Amino acid sequence: MKTARIFKHVLSVLAVLLTMCITGCQNQIEDVEPVQSSATPTNLMSRSSDSELPFLQGADLSYINELQDGGVQYTKDGNSIDPYHLIKEYGGNLVRLRLWHNPTWTNYSTLADVKRSISRAKQEGLNVLLDFHYSDTWTDPQQNIVPEAWRPVVKYSDLLADSVYNYTYRILTHLKDTNLLPELVQIGNETNKSIMVADNADLEPTNFVRNAKLFNAGLQAVADFNWNNGKNIKTILHVAMNPNDAMNWVANHKKYGLKEFDMLGVSYYPQWQDYTPAQLGEFASNLYSTYGVRLFVAETGHIWTRAWNDQNINLMSKMCIGYPETPCPQLQKDFIVEVKEALLANGGAGFSAWEPFWVSADNQTLWGVGSNWENVAFFDFNNNLLTHCGIEAYGDYNVKVTFEVNMWEAGSDKKGYITGDFTDDGFGNWQIIPMKQASEGSSTYYFDTYLCRNQTGRYYFLSDSTWTSQEYINGWHQDRTYDINTSDKWMKFSNKFGEE
Repeated sequence: MKTARIFKHVLSVLAVLLTMCITGCQNQIEDVEPVQSSATPTNLMSRSSDSELPFLQGADLSYINELQDGGVQYTKDGNSIDPYHLIKEYGGNLVRLRLWHNPTWTNYSTLADVKRSISRAKQEGLNVLLDFHYSDTWTDPQQNIVPEAWRPVVKYSDLLADSVYNYTYRILTHLKDTNLLPELVQIGNETNKSIMVADNADLEPTNFVRNAKLFNAGLQAVADFNWNNGKNIKTILHVAMNPNDAMNWVANHKKYGLKEFDMLGVSYYPQWQDYTPAQLGEFASNLYSTYGVRLFVAETGHIWTRAWNDQNINLMSKMCIGYPETPCPQLQKDFIVEVKEALLANGGAGFSAWEPFWVSADNQTLWGVGSNWENVAFFDFNNNLLTHCGIEAYGDYNVKVTFEVNMWEAGSDKKGYITGDFTDDGFGNWQIIPMKQASEGSSTYYFDTYLCRNQTGRYYFLSDSTWTSQEYINGWHQDRTYDINTSDKWMKFSNKFGEE
């Protein structure tokens, strides 16, 4: 009798948990009809063709509504501009937006806020990538907490998977019914370790079996939604790892039943991922040849300065490996162009700069007031678009320019340095950048950068890292000039130190 009562109690508890699991996502979308039974088998995970989408290039604009609601105004050459229009104007075609389940600490990145952002993107004809965090707050390699509404079923992976499936399907249904359907869906954010855990102490060791079940639930929801509605939403999984670890991450999840998905998203920042854009390209090629999955750089960015514009600690200070230790808007652009070119050359799907509009403001974050990212944004400290910064990477007008100098006449102990308007620090000051030696023992030095077709400007060489070492040309300190008047993708300026 006692055993029967215990069994009955267990069934009652499970029934309550199941009810919470199914209804937990309805707080934001109560006007949506319940999901009908899938018209397809639950094992349907076929990956659709990606021929409909162009090479993707854009930005995560999840902070825009909050910043503009707080009074931030963005300008270009002193004139007010709309962030979504600016992305489109420079050749971008994608906006990435994060979605939290039911955040109680902010009014942003909620479903209502995301719908507002998607509407703005659609008005500009931009594709939308919806980033499901499956949490009420940030998820990343250090934290991945289950939504509070799902906490009662966190130890019951089948019930939690049902929550993931139903929530994902309902959100997509609601967005379809409001003409705000995204073109791409990201199942989780920086999911390096165990996902949707009760406590961050449970992140490791990674539970690949549980992870695969939860990923599959989200992937299946998208697959079923596509089938039932004649859509072709692409799916992305996302990690913040170097190439070898990311390949192992896929292999380990595949081993435990991870189904097909369209793209692997990665976070690629010089601060935390210490590899080159060329190695990123190799990664894209290996990933596709091994798994038939295209690489998408879901988050990237590069500093243009190490200065601060508020008291909120900046997260990034490192330059990309192989870059000079001289941050400036031009080198921010060079990095993003190299990311783009590496992906294009190796079958990558595209890239998204992360929060390049997150300027200093009065908004309250979990880390303080202001921005941790103003030195990675596309804007100066007056919220004016930086000249020749990362946003220009979206265009098809960039030319790789090689500045070359033979230092033989300057003396065998001299090395090549360069300065010019393209070394401007973002505050109106030219900087001295060391050039690379063409080969060991060579007197030839070079500096590669990406300038715009038809761009003109000034530069000159130096024999060391001090301003007094500027070359004399015809007996005078004078600037050289450049004019990128070519239809080619590469142009070279070759000089002898001190000679025209």
